[in-house]
Amino acid sequence: MSQKLFLSIVAALFLICASPAHADSVTASGAGALPGTAQDLTSMNVTQILGVIPDPFGVDMFKINITDFTNFSAMTVDSGAFGIPDTELFLFNAGGFGVLGNDDIDGGNTFSCLPAAGPSNLCAPSLPTGVGPTSDGTYLLAITRSANSPIDGAANDLFTFPDSTDVVGPNSGVGAIADWDGGVFTSPDSDLQKFDIMLTGTAPVLAPEPSTWALLITGLVFILLRRKKLASQ
Repeated sequence: MSQKLFLSIVAALFLICASPAHADSVTASGAGALPGTAQDLTSMNVTQILGVIPDPFGVDMFKINITDFTNFSAMTVDSGAFGIPDTELFLFNAGGFGVLGNDDIDGGNTFSCLPAAGPSNLCAPSLPTGVGPTSDGTYLLAITRSANSPIDGAANDLFTFPDSTDVVGPNSGVGAIADWDGGVFTSPDSDLQKFDIMLTGTAPVLAPEPSTWALLITGLVFILLRRKKLASQ
């Protein structure tokens, strides 16, 4: 077998292993309200999260990978019948410290949006200077009804919205999220429970499974043996 052919096969195998996963639409299952109970989605290329929050004061939190922080954005959209009409979105770092939050997209739209600095921004508003994720890595994304706010261990609000349409970073001097204050903007309708979050800038951090490596190696060995047999004839 020629060195050139061998290198071509090895390169092809690496390309297969490095191929990005397909985009995933995920249905929330068992997501808790705090970092320790967040649903782990870091093995998925999450571009959409669908779910239900039956509790009027409930929160769903998700652990996600951001691999293009400049183009990370998250936006709640109309989920159809029985959808939650007035949401809030919050982003925390892996330690539970606040990064970004929004209540209302604009005066006529009570869905929520965390804007991106880059061109993949899903939101109409732009990202304010000095806030938002500053590096790739593991983050926590939370959705709740307005106006349920995250608080630290001393009951300090992690975020403050001077106006409900503001996109804000965390308050100065506060700690990591420890609970939620249970606030509500209006009396929530318990029949309205569904949500739909669209995402950009997220991708998986995956290594090929052992079974995948076994298939690839078996294929390579077969090719080598086949070439050797043909060469000896």
